Amino acid sequence: MDVTKRFGRVVAVDGVTVRVERGEFFTFLGPSGCGKTTLLRIVAGLETPERGRVVIDGRDVTNEPPYGRGTAMVFQSYALWPHMTVFENVAYGLRVRRLPREEVRRRVRDVLELVRLEGLEDRYPTQLSGGQQQRVALARALVVEPRVLLLDEPLSNLDARLRVEMREEIRRLQRRLGITAVYVTHDQEEAMVLSDRVAVMNSGRVVQVGTPEELYERPGSLFVATFLGKCNLLEGSVAEASEGYVTVESRGLRIRGVVPTGGTRPSPGDEVYAVFRPHSASLDGVSGDNVFSGRVVAVSYLGERLEVRVDVGPWEVLLFLPTDARVSVGTFVRLYVPPHRVLVYRRRAAAER
Repeated sequence: MDVTKRFGRVVAVDGVTVRVERGEFFTFLGPSGCGKTTLLRIVAGLETPERGRVVIDGRDVTNEPPYGRGTAMVFQSYALWPHMTVFENVAYGLRVRRLPREEVRRRVRDVLELVRLEGLEDRYPTQLSGGQQQRVALARALVVEPRVLLLDEPLSNLDARLRVEMREEIRRLQRRLGITAVYVTHDQEEAMVLSDRVAVMNSGRVVQVGTPEELYERPGSLFVATFLGKCNLLEGSVAEASEGYVTVESRGLRIRGVVPTGGTRPSPGDEVYAVFRPHSASLDGVSGDNVFSGRVVAVSYLGERLEVRVDVGPWEVLLFLPTDARVSVGTFVRLYVPPHRVLVYRRRAAAER
């Protein structure tokens, strides 16, 4: 709570307060250098905050050593002992705790079965694939039965196919065990797929916490809107503000939108950004507000959808359309964006956040 950590003049974590519920899969998401890994290391006891407290299950563990916190960490680099077998790597934490030999063997056997590595006990890390090494690192953390499992970008060293497989494996294990998991990543898709809730970080601060759907559909700031997924961003000024809607004029084009919950309501003349997601627009526009005519300038087939770029005069906008949409480069279309799907942010407030 209210955790702050500095490295010289750099404020790595700036007054962060977050509550993670028991049994929750919670993710810190943000760009490189935003402080998310430092925050995770503070929870693990590998860094000491200059201000604030770390509380786990109602107990203040801020000054406790890592082994006394009831946490276990999976590192980005796996951090396996190369001279130890799979069994010895996984058993290491139990042996440090001086558990009886038979209990060590039983718990290692059970956790290797859980992560689907049975039969590989006598292999060394260099004899394993990247995915298998990550499973060993996960087993080593789980075998000590932590109250909180900490994961620091554990999939970043895997190829795309293995990343998908391992994130499904991690989520399966977390649900099966009912363990509290705190995950760190810069990968938005990972955060969306894995998490019950996500905390988006920027410059050492948590700027918004919510479910993946809440963050994607109702971003509270321009940073969250532009960082989490693709969006169309139009710069302009407020022409009208009434009846809950704001009309933005941008290079001769007018678009109606709404102010996000908790956002600063702009006044006529204020400089703003109008933002909408590519999937929010459709090709059923006839006439009225937020209907724009334009020419298709690019079509990309991505298997599950088409990504279509349309030149509407002052702007080029991106649309996500079903693969059976009848569009091709050069086609003239009329697109419609529902006003409630357009979010308006004051440019000054956006810069501050």
